[in-house]
Amino acid sequence: MDCHTPGCRGEHEAGTISHSVTYQERSIVLHNVPAQICPECGDVVLAEETTIIIEDLLRRKARSKQGSFVYEP
Repeated sequence: MDCHTPGCRGEHEAGTISHSVTYQERSIVLHNVPAQICPECGDVVLAEETTIIIEDLLRRKARSKQGSFVYEP
């Protein structure tokens, strides 16, 4: 997939990232999140399925006092 960043000619490649999100007034970091990443500029795209899984993971684990979790599909 071509990069969406204006002026960048890179193409996204499959990889994993650490994704931080604010959920219920808390900062939470999710590790090993699958993403499409542009090696030229660092632009990141998450698939819709991935965002749905992240939302579910946050709902299930947000009561924990942990500040980071591993992505679990």
